[in-house]
Amino acid sequence: MSAVFTPLQRIETSGGEVLRALRSDEEGFRGVGEAYFSRVNPGNIRAWKQHTEMTVNVVVPVGHVRFVVATDDGFDVHDLGPEHNYGRLTISPGTWFGFQGGADGGLVLNLSDILHRPDEGNGRDLDAFDYDWA
Repeated sequence: MSAVFTPLQRIETSGGEVLRALRSDEEGFRGVGEAYFSRVNPGNIRAWKQHTEMTVNVVVPVGHVRFVVATDDGFDVHDLGPEHNYGRLTISPGTWFGFQGGADGGLVLNLSDILHRPDEGNGRDLDAFDYDWA
């Protein structure tokens, strides 16, 4: 059970910036079963989630979203977004995580390795882990 942060390339062009998300030759690539976007409203918290089979590859191309990953030693916190720490967070199956929208919210791209299925994950209440979202 783990989460790995991979810094991503930002490419300046004359018409605007290109923000890379995932290449098939990178460490976190396990194939793409589905790609989807999630809007996260400012301050909104979505926690806690654990996928049993899915490898999650999340990138925040717009805004700011804080991802919190529960570990044996506490929590790993990753602030993602183009104006924060632009990169991809790869979350292995069996890992509990949650996320919270920043001051202006954010847009999350998930490049998952399998199709989403309602029976494939577990959820817990917000207070299931002793993390202070304030």
